[in-house]
Amino acid sequence: MATNHHLLLLVHLILMLSVIAIQTLAAYGCIEVEREALLTFKAGISDGIRHSLSSWDEGQDCCRWRGVVCDNTTTRNILELNLRNPYYWDSRWQWTNYSDYALSDEINPSLLALNHLTRLDLSNNNFSGINIPEFIASFNNLTHLNLSYSNFGGKIPHQLGNLSKLRSLDLSWSYFNGTIPPQLGNLSSLRYLSLSWAFNDISTPNTDNLEWIFQLASLKYLDLGRINITNAVNWLHIINKLQSIRVLLMSSSSLPSIPNSLPYVNFTSLTTLDLSNNWQFNTTLPSWLWNLTNLSYLNLRNCLFHGKITDALGNLNSLTYLNLRDNNLEGPLPKSIGQLCNLRSIDLSYLYIGGDIRELVGMLGCKWTNMEEIFLSSNNLQGNLSNWLQQMTNLKHLDLSNNSLVGPVPLGIGNLFNLNFLDLSSNSLHGVISEAHFANLTKLNDFLLSSNSIIISVRHNWIPPFQLTALALGSCRVGSQFPAWLRWQRQINEVDLRNTSITGILPRWLWSLPLWLLNLSYNNITGTLPAHLKSINIISLDLKFNNLEGPLPPLPGRLHFLDLSNNFISGPLPKLLPTTIWYLLLSNNLISGSIPSSICELASPEALDLSGNNLSGELPQCWQQVSWLQIIDFSNNNITGEIPPSIGSLTSLLSLDLSNNNFYGELPSELQYCKNLVLLDLSNNNFLGNIPIWIGEKLLNLRYLQLRSNMFDGNIPPQLAQLTALQVLDLSSNKLLGSIPHSFGNFTGMMISSSVQNENEIEIWSVGFDDDIFTYKDKLFLVMQGKESKYSEILYLVRTMDLSENNLSGVIPEEIGALRQLNNLNLSRNHLIGRIPEKIFDISSLEYLDLSSNELSGAIPQSISKLTFLDHLNLSYNNLSGRIPSGSQLDTLNDPSIYIGNAYLCGPPTSKNCSGDTAAPNSTSNYANGSETSMWCLYLGMEVGFVAGFWGVYAVLLFHGTWRYAYFWMIDNFFDNIYITVAMSMNRLKNKYG
Repeated sequence: MATNHHLLLLVHLILMLSVIAIQTLAAYGCIEVEREALLTFKAGISDGIRHSLSSWDEGQDCCRWRGVVCDNTTTRNILELNLRNPYYWDSRWQWTNYSDYALSDEINPSLLALNHLTRLDLSNNNFSGINIPEFIASFNNLTHLNLSYSNFGGKIPHQLGNLSKLRSLDLSWSYFNGTIPPQLGNLSSLRYLSLSWAFNDISTPNTDNLEWIFQLASLKYLDLGRINITNAVNWLHIINKLQSIRVLLMSSSSLPSIPNSLPYVNFTSLTTLDLSNNWQFNTTLPSWLWNLTNLSYLNLRNCLFHGKITDALGNLNSLTYLNLRDNNLEGPLPKSIGQLCNLRSIDLSYLYIGGDIRELVGMLGCKWTNMEEIFLSSNNLQGNLSNWLQQMTNLKHLDLSNNSLVGPVPLGIGNLFNLNFLDLSSNSLHGVISEAHFANLTKLNDFLLSSNSIIISVRHNWIPPFQLTALALGSCRVGSQFPAWLRWQRQINEVDLRNTSITGILPRWLWSLPLWLLNLSYNNITGTLPAHLKSINIISLDLKFNNLEGPLPPLPGRLHFLDLSNNFISGPLPKLLPTTIWYLLLSNNLISGSIPSSICELASPEALDLSGNNLSGELPQCWQQVSWLQIIDFSNNNITGEIPPSIGSLTSLLSLDLSNNNFYGELPSELQYCKNLVLLDLSNNNFLGNIPIWIGEKLLNLRYLQLRSNMFDGNIPPQLAQLTALQVLDLSSNKLLGSIPHSFGNFTGMMISSSVQNENEIEIWSVGFDDDIFTYKDKLFLVMQGKESKYSEILYLVRTMDLSENNLSGVIPEEIGALRQLNNLNLSRNHLIGRIPEKIFDISSLEYLDLSSNELSGAIPQSISKLTFLDHLNLSYNNLSGRIPSGSQLDTLNDPSIYIGNAYLCGPPTSKNCSGDTAAPNSTSNYANGSETSMWCLYLGMEVGFVAGFWGVYAVLLFHGTWRYAYFWMIDNFFDNIYITVAMSMNRLKNKYG
C-alpha cells in the first residue's frame, strides 16, 4: 500500500516538474540561436511596404512570430517556417495587395541554424529570378518544401535530391531554365511533386526522359503541367509502374504521343487524370482509359482525339467530372453515358454535337437532374429551354452559348436557386425577361446573354436579389437609358452592353462601381468622359462607335485596353499616358497635336491605332523602348518627317500602316529588322528613292505591301518575288522604270486560295469575356475600279497586283499567268509593248483587268472568254487590232469604252464592222509579236532607210551645183518670209496697244 502511495507521489512530482519545465521554456521563448538566425534573415530581405514580418521583434518570443511554428512540447526548436504571401499575383484583382506583402531580395544562409526545420514555405513571393539557394538542400529533416509562385530562376539545384525525408516538393510557377535534374529521383519518400509552369522556356525539352520518376515508388500526386517533355516517348509506360499514383496532371506538356493500348494497366488507383492541351495526340481515345475505373476526374480537352466515343465510357462509373471539349470526336454520344450516375460536371463544348438539347441533357447520367455543371457551348444544338431546364435545381453552372437554341427563356429558370453562372449568349433566343425570372436567383454571379433578341423589361427602380460580378447583354434591348438597376451591383467587375441602343449621357454613379471591364460600344452615348477618369481602377474600357466629344482626360493608372475609336474626341493626347496600356485604339476622332514621346514609356504596349485624326508633327525617336509593339496604325493624319530609324527595333511588329500622311525621304534600312511584318502600308506619302531590295530579302512574312502614290523611282527589284506569302502588291502611281520582273509569277500567296477567315487577324492576350483574346483585324484601303474602299473582314480573300501609273516598259511577263487566284490586275498607264500573253487568261479568279493606256499590240486572245468571273475590263488606248473576242462573260461587258483608242479593233461592242476576218496590217507583224528578233529587224530597217535617204539627198546636193543653189535659196527665202510676217505683226500690235 505504501509502495503504491510513493509511486503516486513520484508520478505527481514528475508531472509538476514537467509543467514547470514547459512554463519555464515558454517564458524564456524560442532558442536564442534560432531567433538570431531569423532576425538576420529578416535584415537581408524586403518584406513589402506593409511589412509582413513586422511581428518579428527582438523583444518577443520568436515562436509567436508570423509564420513561425515551434516544438511546444520539449525543445522549442523551430519546426516550420510558413512565409507564404496570402495574396496571389493577379493583374486584375490583387496586384496591389500582392506587391505590398511579397517578400523579395536575398535569402540569407543564416536559416541553416534552423536544423530541426521540417517545413519551409516561401510561396507567392517575388524573388525576381534569383537561384534557389543551394543551402536549402542541407535541411536534412525537411519534409515539405514549397517555393511555388515566387519567381525563382536559374537551374533547379540537383542538390535537392539529397533531401531524403522530403515528402512534398512544389516548385511550380517559376522561371527556371535548363532541365529537370534526374537527382529528384532520389527522393524516395516523396508523395507530392508539382513542377507545373516551372520553366520559363518550353520551346526546347525540359527533361531528357522520365526514367527518374520510376524511383518515386511512393508518389501519389504528380503535376508536370506546361513542361516540355517531348523527349519522353515512353512516358506512359513509366507512369504505369507507379502503383500508388492517385493524381496525374500533365496538361500542356507537349507529350509526343499516347499509346492506344497497354499490355497491362498497373496504375488503376488513379482518381484524377488531366492530359488536356496535348494536341500532338491526334488519335482515337485509348482503350486503356476504360480500365481506370477509380477515376473521378478526367480532362482530355484539346487533344485532337478523333473517332467515336465508345460504350466503354460507361465503365468509368466513378466519374464526377468529364471534359472532352475541343476534340474532333464524331457521332452521337453513347447511351452508356447514362451509367455515369455520379457525374456532376461535364464539358462537351466545341464537339459540334447536333440534335435537340433536351434529348442530350436527358442522357447525361442516370440522375441528370442532379447535374451541377453543364458546358455545351459551340455545338449545333437546337430546340428550346422549356420543360427541362427548370427541373435541374442543383445546377450551378450552365453554358449553352453559341448554339442554335430558339424560343424564350422560360420563367421556370427562377427555380434554379443554386445557379451562379448562366451563359446563353450567341443563340437565337427571343422574348422578354422580366423581374420574375430573377426572383429566386440570389446566388447568380455571371449573367451572359449577348447576341440574342431578348428584351430586358424591369422597373426603373428595381433592386435585383443578386450581386453580379459579370453582365453581358450585348445586342439585347435594355431600354434607351442606361440600366438603373446596375447602381446596386456593388460587386460587379465586368459589364458588356454593346449595341443595346443606349442613348444620352452616362450616369455619374457608373464610374463608382468596382469595374475592371466596361464595354458600351456601338450605342448612341453622348457627353464627355469624366474628368476624374484617372482615379478609376478600370482595366479595359471600350466605348467605340458612340458620339462622345470633348478632350481625352488623364487616364486610369491600371488601364490595359482603351478603345474610343469612331467618336468625336478632340484636343491633344495627354502628355503622360499610363505605362500599363497594352492597346490604345483612338482611330477616327478629332484628336490634334503631335504624338507625345511618353508613348515610348509604355511598359508593354502591343497595339497603337491613332489613324483618322488630325495629328501632326514628327514621330518620336524613341521606339527602341517599346519592343513589344505588334501593331502601329497612324494612317490618315498629317504627320510629317522621315520614318525614325528606331522603328527597326520593333522586332515583334506585325502591322505598320503610315499611309495618307506627309512622310518623306528614303525608307530607313533599319526597317528590315522588323522581320515579322505581315502588313506594310506606306501609300500616299512623299517617299522617294529606289524601292529597297531588303523588302524582298528580309520581310519574308509580308502578305500586304502597299507603296502606291509616292515618288519611288528606279527599277522594281526582282527580289520582291521572294515574298511568297504576298497577297496584295500595290506599287502604283510612282516613277518606276524598267520592265516587270519575270519572277513576279512566284507569289505563292496569289496562287492559292484562303478558306481561313481569320488569316488577317492578329490575336493577342487581352481582357474580356471571349477567353481573354483581343482580335485586331488587318485593314487596307485598296483602289479597285478607280475607287478606294476599305477591306477588313474579307481582306483574307483579296489577291491584287497594281503596278499602274508608272513608266514601266517591255512586255507583260507570261509568268504572271501562274497567279491563278489573283482577283485584280492593273498594269494601266505605262509603256508596255507586245502582245497580251495568252497565259494571263489562266488566272481563273480574275475579276478586274486593266491594261489600258499602254502600247500593246496584236489581237486580243480568244482565251479571254475563259474569265468567267471578269466584272471589269479596260483595254483602251493601245495598238490592239483584229476582231474583239466574244462568248461567256465577255458578252456582258458590252461597253464600247473598254476598247476605245484601238484604231484597228472591230466587232461588237464597237460600231466598227470587221471586213471578213482580216486583221490590220500590223496585226501579224513581227513587231506585234513582241519578239526581240522582230525588234532588231525593225531597228535595222529604220537605220538602213535613214542612211539611204540621207545620202540620197546629200549626194545630189553635193555633186550638182545648180540644184544645191536652188535648194538653199528656197530655204533662205522661206525663213525670210516668216521673219517679215512676224515683224509686221509685232509692229501692228505695238501701234495698237503701245
